[in-house]
Amino acid sequence: MELRAVMNEIDSYIRKEFLEGDTSVELTPSSPLLEWGILNSMNTTRLTCFVGERYDVTVSAQAMRTHNFRTIENVARMVLELRGHREDLPEDRGSFH
Repeated sequence: MELRAVMNEIDSYIRKEFLEGDTSVELTPSSPLLEWGILNSMNTTRLTCFVGERYDVTVSAQAMRTHNFRTIENVARMVLELRGHREDLPEDRGSFH
């Protein structure tokens, strides 16, 4: 499982579920999801459920940190770490900041 593929799936989910398919929003892997108001408490819960079901992971209390939900890239890195695919991370930035 590659980081880019996970980021693409998360991007698609966010666009469909939270942006109602609006492609005019310039969402990138580093877009600040929390600062832009894309992720609020409800949407973060929905995204956590999606990640858990799609990637067969449990997002623990330890993983439920603001850093892990700041950007699409951070969410994807968290997913790969939870799945034990640290070798698929291009640049190791540490676990669960």
